[in-house]
Amino acid sequence: MLAKLKLVKTLKGIDSILMLSAMLILWIGNYSNLDLMIADSMFDGTRGQFAGTGSALAGNFQLGMISLGSALICLAIWDTLHPLARLASRRSALRVVALSVVLVPLSIYLLSSFSDVPCPTDLLRYGGLAPYTRLLETLPANASAMVCLPTMQTNTAWWMLALPLFCLPGRPRTALLLAGVMLLCGLVTGWQQQLQGTQFFTHTLWSAWIASFLIYLLHNLLRTEDALA
Repeated sequence: MLAKLKLVKTLKGIDSILMLSAMLILWIGNYSNLDLMIADSMFDGTRGQFAGTGSALAGNFQLGMISLGSALICLAIWDTLHPLARLASRRSALRVVALSVVLVPLSIYLLSSFSDVPCPTDLLRYGGLAPYTRLLETLPANASAMVCLPTMQTNTAWWMLALPLFCLPGRPRTALLLAGVMLLCGLVTGWQQQLQGTQFFTHTLWSAWIASFLIYLLHNLLRTEDALA
C-alpha cells in the first residue's frame, strides 16, 4: 500500500497513470462493445426510450455542484484580496479548486464543440437517425454533426476531483480515499445521464480524464509559483 502511495505522489507515477488510463479508455471505446452493451441494457425497446428519460436527479446534483463551486470561487477571491491566516497552508489547493470550477467545464465544453460523436439517442439503434461510430472512425458525409464527446451534461461535477488537494501533502491516504469518492460521485452522475441516453460510458470516462489532467497541470503550476514566492 505504501509503495502505491509513493508512486502516486511522484510526477513520474502520475504521468504514467494518466497515460495508461487514456490508452485504456481509448481501447474500450474503439475496440470493445462495452458502450453499446451498457446502452442496450438501459434502453426500453417497448417504450422506445431510455429508462431514465425525464429524471431530474442529475439536474439537481449539477445545481448543487454549481452552488458549491461558486462558494469556493468567492472564498478564493476573498482570500486573494484579504489573505486569511487559516487558509495559509491550503491557499494553493483553494486556488486550484477555484480555477478547476471554471476551467474544467469550460475545457470539456470547448472540446465537445469539435466533436462529431453521436449521442445514444441520436443513433438508428435507439430510434435516431445517425449511424454508430467509434472514436477513431469518421461519420458519413451525410450524417449530422453531434456534440456528445466528451460529455457536457455532467461537466459541472468533475472539478470535484481537485478537492483531495486540500489533504496534501500531509494526508496522502486521505487524499487518495477522497479522490476515489469524488470519482465515484462523478461516475454516478454520468450513470444518470447514460440512463437518459445522452452519453456513453466512455464519454464519462473521457470527461473524468480531461478533468484529472487539467487539475494535475494547475496543481503543478501553482505549486511551482509557491516555491518561487
